[in-house]
Amino acid sequence: MQSSNATYLTNSTSWRSNPGFMDSTELRRLAAEASLQHGIRIDPDDPIMAVVTLNRLVLENVLSEGLRSIRTAAEEFTQAAERVQIRAGAAVGYDVRECVAAIRGELQKDIDEARLHACELVEELHRAQSRWSIVRWIAVGILSGAVLFASGFYSGVFLR
Repeated sequence: MQSSNATYLTNSTSWRSNPGFMDSTELRRLAAEASLQHGIRIDPDDPIMAVVTLNRLVLENVLSEGLRSIRTAAEEFTQAAERVQIRAGAAVGYDVRECVAAIRGELQKDIDEARLHACELVEELHRAQSRWSIVRWIAVGILSGAVLFASGFYSGVFLR
């Protein structure tokens, strides 16, 4: 069985490469270059050229599998990065909400303190105004009483 395979490989000159991989001019160029470098004659139809094609096919297969693995890993990485980004966004959002709540509490406390201080100022102002109003009305009353007393006194002196 093995000898028939070997015979098939050595006697076969009818194999052709896939046109997508290597064309006949590429095979001729490779055969000429190998002949120059190694000093042996290699024809483009030589079975050794089938090995070149097989090596290229294997290499392309390995590269496509590697590329597929890299793409899969890149997709998984992108998905993981998106999940991390969502989690980080949620954590940042939670922290921002906590900070906003703390700031809101502090602002409300400042507003309440300002309201209390404003009420105290209004009350103090009201007391000061009412005190001056009382003093003014007392002064007006005393002055009016004095004017009435004086006019009554002068009326009594002139009428007598």
